[in-house]
Amino acid sequence: LWLQTISRQKATISPAPPFAFALCTRRIRDEEMQGCDLSSWRLAICGAEPVQPSVLERFSARFAPWGFRTRALSPAYGLAEASLAVTCTPPDEEPSCEGVDPGHLNVGDKIRTGRRPVTAVGITLAGTLLEIRDGAGRPLPEGHCGHIWVRGPTVMQAYLDQPAATAEVLRHGWLDTGDLGFARDERLYVIGRTKDVIVVRGANHRAEEFEACLADDPGVRPGRVVAGGFMPEDADGEELLLLVERSPRAREVGDADLVKAVGRRIRERTGIRPGRVVILKPGTLLRTSSGKLRRAASIQQYLAGSLTPPSAVHGFTLPGHWLRSAVGFLRARLNP
Repeated sequence: LWLQTISRQKATISPAPPFAFALCTRRIRDEEMQGCDLSSWRLAICGAEPVQPSVLERFSARFAPWGFRTRALSPAYGLAEASLAVTCTPPDEEPSCEGVDPGHLNVGDKIRTGRRPVTAVGITLAGTLLEIRDGAGRPLPEGHCGHIWVRGPTVMQAYLDQPAATAEVLRHGWLDTGDLGFARDERLYVIGRTKDVIVVRGANHRAEEFEACLADDPGVRPGRVVAGGFMPEDADGEELLLLVERSPRAREVGDADLVKAVGRRIRERTGIRPGRVVILKPGTLLRTSSGKLRRAASIQQYLAGSLTPPSAVHGFTLPGHWLRSAVGFLRARLNP
């Protein structure tokens, strides 16, 4: 319906998170595209989640026969605290990526060429300033990994009634986004979240490094993977934990087989053997009100034994984050 509507209305701008592009690539059949023309689509803005180059490449190739152009893809970066966009790929500029060494992505490291592809998410919007800083808040040279700070007229003034939380992220009008990245040729590259660091055998890894390996796995729900570290009993160090929502279309694949397939793919692509792979029902992983995965909260609830699948309501399954939001709203109304 999304692509048919773009064609019918001759839409020129339509944004979506990466998992939407991946879902279209996997689910839409040729006959459903009959009569569609996507040539009017000038800006297919892609953001809200890590943007994997493979997702963009597959979408572009899949829908090229119906007039979609690769240069319409526009990777972007933003956050609610900046209301909303910070950077965006300019119109008619094809998306690009760099291969970086995942072993040199600590704050202050100079980016080195390697096997992990990282998508450029564009240039800053008018009036927005962006800096890559070290742990002490000092600007880093171009091409170095660090904390992403932004400033501009759209940056929030405060979190409502939360002065302590506000003080943690705002400094003289600059916002600490909580994300890590680097800049090159005025383009921003996002590496991951500040706290999403997994230490395996003494080496630091970003959660996205493992999650990206499963972006095109047919047994896994697109964009519904959380990677984190955990300490098993009697273990010598942290091990890799993967929380994976199964695809509703993979009913014929048993949990045990899917665990083996996920573990094999992670080993083949990263050289790391997962310590534990957990298969979850669709909708189990925690998400924000805007739909972003809550990594830390999901892992914390799993380790505490309180991460549960969504509840069925009148014959259909209500997504977990919607259900939790509804319960919180009702509690606030009933207990003012």
